[in-house]
Parts: sequence; structure tokens; C-alpha cells
Amino acid sequence: MVGARVFGFARRLRLRCVSCVLTLLLVAPAWAAETLATAPEVGSTVLIKEKVTGKLGTEVRLLKTGFRVHRNELLQTGPQAQAEVKLDDNTKLALGPDAELLLDEYAVASGSDTKSISLKFLKGTFRFLTGSNSSESYKIETPSATIGVRGTVFDVYIGPDGDTFVLLHKGEVEVCSQARTCRPHRQIGRVVRATLPGIVSEPMQWTPALVPGIGVAQAFPFVGKRLVIDPVKRLTPGALLDGGKIFKGGGKGIDIPVKKLLPF
Repeated sequence: MVGARVFGFARRLRLRCVSCVLTLLLVAPAWAAETLATAPEVGSTVLIKEKVTGKLGTEVRLLKTGFRVHRNELLQTGPQAQAEVKLDDNTKLALGPDAELLLDEYAVASGSDTKSISLKFLKGTFRFLTGSNSSESYKIETPSATIGVRGTVFDVYIGPDGDTFVLLHKGEVEVCSQARTCRPHRQIGRVVRATLPGIVSEPMQWTPALVPGIGVAQAFPFVGKRLVIDPVKRLTPGALLDGGKIFKGGGKGIDIPVKKLLPF
């Protein structure tokens, strides 16, 4: 008798579990669509080449030119793909092949009370052009660095080991490691490297030895090309490698010591 009651209880429990699973399967797609429908829009794609996806919550969608993008959306490009995005504050971004960019929770459309724009470059190579907000409004993070901008155009390459390389085209940036070591960067055509252990280099010339097997054209594919978001040919791969005259237009060589920020 006791065994029969135990068996009956176990059977009822299994049926309830199956019912819960079926309910979750039915509700999940609606929840994902609601997330996409309710998330604030922050910008638009202006160019999509090959496969580019946007992931928001559990929903993944193929992006096309002219699509709106949302706060907290993860943009991912395929091996031969390229994406160009214009945010609503006029910030402009380009993603090269195999790149991942998170439009973080503080990225908002113009007209909102929130003034900050937070972006996370997670993987690959990018170009960034400052928008209409003040320089202090921007927070750009990578696996090994935080980048502060000052009316800037620059490229970012994240190496296979997570190191960050910042190539300056215009203006000024400040590159800080996760260990809170910072260095200003004003040398056009030179790169600053921030490593995962917390070292920030001086501005230097790109060499093949920096990332074995990665050439300058792979690390910085937008150099020397006109983009929709930036129709100006900036530098050339040869200029980055041969140390030619690339400081025209305000990029003067400087020697500024690294500064160590106090902990919070």
C-alpha cells in the first residue's frame, strides 16, 4: 500500500515537471520578442556586409543596413563581415571581421536625461568617432583597458590573448589598464598597448612581432579606406610599418610619464 502511494506521488510529480517545462518553452519566445520590442533604441546600422547578428536576451537576429539597434544588444560580425553603426548622439562605429561589440546599459538615444554612453569592445577590430556628447560622457571598455576620449578618431584591435592596441587618427585618448595605470596618447599613427597584466606601453610603431601571425591590415583593416561613417582615407598600412611622416595635422611626438591612479 505504501509503495503504491509513493509510486502515485512520483508519477504526479513527473507530470507537473513536464507541464512546467512545456510552459517555459511556450513563454520563452514571447519573452525574447518582448525584450527586443521594449529595449530602448540607440542607433542605426548604416552598412552591413556579409553576416552580422544582434543578440538581445535570448533572441538573435540577422542585421541589415538601416536596422535600428538597441541598448544592451550584442553585435557580432562573421569572418568576412563588416558593420557600420551610427548612434543617435552621432557617435560612429565600425566593426571589422569576427568582432563583438556590446551597446552597454548606459548607451541611450539622444534626448534622454542620461548623458553617458558606455560601449564594450569584446573582440576583434573597430573604428570609433566621437559623437555630439562631451568627452566625459564616453566610457569604452575592452578585456584589458578602459579608453577615455577627447574629440577623437581611433582604431582598436583586441589581440588573441586579450591585449588592446589603440591606433590614434585624430585628437587624444587616455588608455588605462585594468590595474588603473593610465597613459595619454596623442601620437597619430602610433599604437598604445594595454596588456591583461596591467602594463600600458608608450606610443610605438606597429611591428609584426607585436602579435605573431597578425599583419597590420588584419589588425587595422580600416586604415587607408573610406567608410560610410568616415569617408576620409586615414593613414596607410605602409606608413604604420615604415615609420614615415604620419604626424601631419597635429600629431606631435611626446614623452609623457605613465600615471598611476589611486584606488577607489
